[in-house]
Amino acid sequence: MMRSLRKLLLFLPMGLLLLLAPMACTEDESELGLDLQDPFTLYSGTRDTVSLTAWTLLDDSLSTAGYTAGTFGEWTDPLFGKVQAVIYSQISTSNEGVRISNDVVFDSVVMTLVIDSVFPVLPDSTPQQFHIIIKQLSEVLKSDSAYLSTHQIPESDVCFFDSTVTYYADSLRLRLNSNIESVLRQSCTQEEFINIAKGISIRLAPGSSNLLTVDFSAINTRITLFYHTATAEGLRFDFVINSEAAHSMYFAHDYSGTPLAAFGTNRRDSVAGTQQLYLEPLGGTKLKLSMQPFITQFRKEHPHAVIHYAELVLPVKDTANTQLPVRVLALKRLANGSSVYVTDANVLTNPYTVSGFDGYYHRDRYQYCLRVTRHLQELLRTGTDLGMELIIDARRSSAFRTVINGTATDNPVRIDFVYSE
Repeated sequence: MMRSLRKLLLFLPMGLLLLLAPMACTEDESELGLDLQDPFTLYSGTRDTVSLTAWTLLDDSLSTAGYTAGTFGEWTDPLFGKVQAVIYSQISTSNEGVRISNDVVFDSVVMTLVIDSVFPVLPDSTPQQFHIIIKQLSEVLKSDSAYLSTHQIPESDVCFFDSTVTYYADSLRLRLNSNIESVLRQSCTQEEFINIAKGISIRLAPGSSNLLTVDFSAINTRITLFYHTATAEGLRFDFVINSEAAHSMYFAHDYSGTPLAAFGTNRRDSVAGTQQLYLEPLGGTKLKLSMQPFITQFRKEHPHAVIHYAELVLPVKDTANTQLPVRVLALKRLANGSSVYVTDANVLTNPYTVSGFDGYYHRDRYQYCLRVTRHLQELLRTGTDLGMELIIDARRSSAFRTVINGTATDNPVRIDFVYSE
């Protein structure tokens, strides 16, 4: 459209050029309000809807090592059951290692955890107490290992903290007990210290009802030794537990008595999505969508169709729920069994097809919207749909979950599109 407009401007009188200049500039440079405009109004053609088949699947084979955030705690939900999350972390040092001799007197050892979010969301300025348990691992947490979310690292009987702590603003400060002294009092290299310390587990006490996400990218997430010597007071030494150290997470789910109870006996099972579809993070659930029957029929009836715009619509069932995932991501299955992001996820050239239609939640519409124009065109070209997977963005650390309307509801999950031929 802009190319045609520029050609027209070359032949217009200067007066009209001056009148049209603000319009042209606005269209070319401003994205104000684009996320509010219905993209279907930008294309001429026939509008149609893709009929989908959908299932809820387990999403429990997640690699959890190497991420900058981690979640720990417990939560029980009538729809999703019970989830338990544990963080495993190295205790490391700077590259120079550590030199804490016997003449060093420990005053206190404080672990600071910068908290990115708490689920459920706490009222503003409301102090909250959490019962946290920190234990030493009985085997070394290794930096070069790919730990899955189902892998439980053995713990020793050595406990460094087992008490309640008050959460203020954005962090937790835990004063570790004297058991930590023998671990930290070392004179060795960084690698030697990691092997000696082994690592720690961080969890909430059984029966807790919160999930806390720790920001490992924050420099203030650390363990600090406050000490003095015979000649100096007020000294400190920081041990590393932020993103410079290795981490992994363990997630355990119990779906007993929920609509997802079938996963308790057959983890490879699927739950039909005619009425509801369940998206849960922390090694919980993901969605699978298929449109193969539609692709076959549409190619037969419209062999030369060109897709101008296509949008995957995910209406949320509980419209009153305000604690929802920020974003949903779409992946396509490949013939080798792996999954990659749909092609549209990498197309950022046209703001009309990006802003507001890239998987973020629309609170005014109670739905997620994802642009899938190129993905649908690819399927029509090849004639084969191996399936699409939907996952929660940051599903290894975010605790927010949602239920999507099924395929047989009044406002179903669907793909709306515009085409011509």
